[in-house]
Amino acid sequence: MRRAYLEASVPLQQAVRTAVEWAGSPGSIHVPDTASVNDNLWLTKLGIPITSPSARSRFQGRPRGIVIGFCLNPSETLGLEQSGDVQGIVAVGAYGPLSHSQSVASFSPWITAFDVEHLGGNQIDPTPEASAPIKAAVEGLTFIAVENQGLLDRRERSAAVQALTYLRDRGIRLEPDALMVEALRNKWGGNGPEELRGIALDLNAGKQLRYQKRLSDDAIEAWLRSGKA
Repeated sequence: MRRAYLEASVPLQQAVRTAVEWAGSPGSIHVPDTASVNDNLWLTKLGIPITSPSARSRFQGRPRGIVIGFCLNPSETLGLEQSGDVQGIVAVGAYGPLSHSQSVASFSPWITAFDVEHLGGNQIDPTPEASAPIKAAVEGLTFIAVENQGLLDRRERSAAVQALTYLRDRGIRLEPDALMVEALRNKWGGNGPEELRGIALDLNAGKQLRYQKRLSDDAIEAWLRSGKA
């Protein structure tokens, strides 16, 4: 799949023109809601179908082909990744980590995981690589997290909470964005990558998350020792 982004400092009309040129023949413009179009009526004059994930929007239909993601948030952009009719994504209005709110996800994990092409605006810094134990843990959890649903099942979420709690309690730094990158690289489905990031945020905040033991200590210990001589 082709992927590119234009950072949020690029004026919207200019960014969309660049996105159209990059796409060649865009299949659709995907907007978050009807208000996004009402505030930018020039979108309706481009002759490109407009779609929205909002059930209340008048812009219905499935995104297809190479999609221009217009002012979508990272979660909505990841939703496009899982659409079978989407062949490419160019994100207009992408942004990096917000200094005032670590809890809000940015486009950096998506850009890092898929080596997304930069088309304009400020270049968004990549997410630093995860440590070897974190990489091993996410790879191991991938066999538990169902590809098409991520951590939707309580048993899958319990395994993730158990593993990250074990690693945290033994001094492994939990980097939420790095965990999300690894989940994306391992093709976690649904909201799995975002949920894993959220678990790390909660644990870093000192929360004691409940879980049922799904993994053996030996399995997690093997992930902990990953990369050590």
